[in-house]
Amino acid sequence: MTVFNAFLKVVKKNIITIIIYTLIVIVFAAANMQTDNGPTGFISEKPDIMIINNDQGSALSKNFEKYLRENTNIVDIHGSDEDIADALFYRDITCIVTIPENFGKCVISGNTPEVEIRTCGNDFAAFSEMIISQYLRIQNSCAKRIQDESKLIETINSSPNKKAEVNITTKLDTSVMSKSKTYFNFAAYSMMSCILFIVCLVLSSFNELSVRKRTIVSSMNYKKYGFDLFLSSFSYAFAVWVFFMLLSLIMVGKSMISLRGAAFMLNAFVFTLSALALAYMLSCLLFKKNAITGIVNVLTLGFSFLCGVFVPAEFLPSWVLSIARVMPTYWYIQNNELIGTSEHLSGDVRSLLINFLVMGGFTLVFAIVGIIVSGRKRKIA
Repeated sequence: MTVFNAFLKVVKKNIITIIIYTLIVIVFAAANMQTDNGPTGFISEKPDIMIINNDQGSALSKNFEKYLRENTNIVDIHGSDEDIADALFYRDITCIVTIPENFGKCVISGNTPEVEIRTCGNDFAAFSEMIISQYLRIQNSCAKRIQDESKLIETINSSPNKKAEVNITTKLDTSVMSKSKTYFNFAAYSMMSCILFIVCLVLSSFNELSVRKRTIVSSMNYKKYGFDLFLSSFSYAFAVWVFFMLLSLIMVGKSMISLRGAAFMLNAFVFTLSALALAYMLSCLLFKKNAITGIVNVLTLGFSFLCGVFVPAEFLPSWVLSIARVMPTYWYIQNNELIGTSEHLSGDVRSLLINFLVMGGFTLVFAIVGIIVSGRKRKIA
């Protein structure tokens, strides 16, 4: 009970720090959840273009203009050439299509008319060019064998021009899963900070030379003493994990009571064990308690920025992700991504298990290093 009471005293003394780390995950996760509330379906949009038709008397040019009106949003800009150029520059329109004079006669004669296309260079502009080139390609192909204007127009309009239908067939609630993934990603920082700070502070106190000497000469069984330290540390880490899992039920909702919710929680538990083992190793390596706060902040923030907690992993350079692979947080985030985006978890069981094993490997390495260092310090004492 002596060791456990020491833990409780340290926790009570640093309760403000624990509250701050908890508020961090609440504020940041809540803010990012709000940005994920947009539509998740596919929405087709038409580009905004302007048409300058210099061949108004031609049925072919009018048919071309009709086609563009059906597939784009036509914007009429009244003003000088400078006003039109400004509209293109400021993205009020994405494309200006100029139909030349004698457009119809040129097509009927078997020639290819020069249709001027000016774009702003963005994605919608490229889409506009694709729409225009599709029509002109069909028109020029049909004009090689048909010289009658009315028949040519009829053939162009009856040519296959199928529009693709996009159906979202996934049964995965991407909005809810995005919220869950965001919460658990941010929880990595707060959970690791709470565990490292308190466990390192307590264990380093017990590892002080004067304390170890008094423990050795006392009647206390050293194995029991070590087991009490482990049990107290594990109990505290487990309490931190339980607290953040209960917090997930409040912030994310009832979706946590599901197979995917259980997978998120299991992933967080394995990560908690890694954080606990890391705290044990650090407490054996650190000689001054004053250095704990600085080292814990550097490690937790470094892990979070490099592994995809604060910045999504897809936005990080490949060399950063290569460095992040030597940190347990990276594999925790990878599992969160799989759980939150996989259509069928059963198909990704192998990848999930590999990530679990890697985190377990980190836990084992941290624990072994801590035991070796602790044993050498005990011999010195």
